[in-house]
Amino acid sequence: YADGKVTWNLGTLAVNDSTEVGLTIEATRMGTFTNTAEATALCAEASGEATTEVRGISAILLECIDVEDPIPVGAVETYRITVTNQGSAVGTNIVVTCMLPAQMEFVRADGPTDETVQERTITFAPLEALAPGAAANYSVSARGTDTGDVRFRVMLRSDQMTTPAEESEATHIYSED
Repeated sequence: YADGKVTWNLGTLAVNDSTEVGLTIEATRMGTFTNTAEATALCAEASGEATTEVRGISAILLECIDVEDPIPVGAVETYRITVTNQGSAVGTNIVVTCMLPAQMEFVRADGPTDETVQERTITFAPLEALAPGAAANYSVSARGTDTGDVRFRVMLRSDQMTTPAEESEATHIYSED
């Protein structure tokens, strides 16, 4: 290897003989790249090229924590949800859906997009794009209405995912009696 070229000296090949050489390269950035191969001999010349497109991927990390756990019946618990794109390409149409356990009632939500609430399900409108390395923060607050060891569930979908990512956070709701 020298000056951006890899050279093999194959010596003399007999009539109808062939040999193979190979090259492995590692992409360091996204883009379209062309690799050109040339073969020269005393009696012949040939060339060819191959084009490779290097694409990135979005790699969405979903995290959820509760702030106060444990809480007494009647108190409000806040769940903080962080969605991080750990990949090299933009994540698109990211939808976060939260499910409250039966022992909790919805109080409020906050995030980069508006939410809708149907019974115990909170769905945030799609986040159009999340750049590589960027994070989006959401929060859902709910009041404990009954005792129990409950699970707050979060599900995330995006255009790049074939199955949703899921996370749950345990919260203990106790009686002060």
